[in-house]
Amino acid sequence: MTGTAVAGGVKPPGPTSTAESYIAYLEGRAQAGDPDASSVAAQFKALSFEDQFRFLTLISDPKTTEAYTQAVSEAGDETGETPPVPGSSTKVLGVGHEVETVTSAGEVVPQSPGIAKVAASSYKDMWAEYSVYDKIFGVKVTKVTIRTNFQVKGKDTTKVYPGSASHYNYVPAASFSHSPVKEWISSPPADNAQSETVWTGTFTGGLGSWSARERVWGDYRGFVGGYLK
Repeated sequence: MTGTAVAGGVKPPGPTSTAESYIAYLEGRAQAGDPDASSVAAQFKALSFEDQFRFLTLISDPKTTEAYTQAVSEAGDETGETPPVPGSSTKVLGVGHEVETVTSAGEVVPQSPGIAKVAASSYKDMWAEYSVYDKIFGVKVTKVTIRTNFQVKGKDTTKVYPGSASHYNYVPAASFSHSPVKEWISSPPADNAQSETVWTGTFTGGLGSWSARERVWGDYRGFVGGYLK
């Protein structure tokens, strides 16, 4: 369907009316400097004609939003093993629709050799992230991420730095916002650095909305746990 008849002429196709219009939407964002849009466009182009059609149907269906919202509301704490092992897990919500959780962590490497020597004998700056992707036919169309930044000495968490939240979104009908990021150190013996924010997703065209709290925590081992629910 190339357009919708309206008074005075034909309305141009929206970003999800055809595969061509969705590709044009993604390429326009890439040309405007969006660092992830080109990758999403390449993944979408790699789909078969049938799956491209089904992809566009799914991201325009209120039931897709409902399935994602339900999955988020039912999510429990994602707790790492001992020691925690960053990685990913996937939950299938329906044909062509999945939610993927990705965790990661690391140590901030000092730039100065002198600082590195001091850091090796005393304090280390570290970080941990928790990301959740909404995937349609393997294409990661949305992502929400929370990150905690902190300092440790031995097994003790000695300081928590400002955390951060980030996202991307390639569902044209959707928009995302989040509350200010909060961070703190939990009480001993857990002694974790924690960061959290509350995400709100709003959708036009009767696709609904959702709101969920995203949290991550870490310690001297790196990532310890997180959730979006």
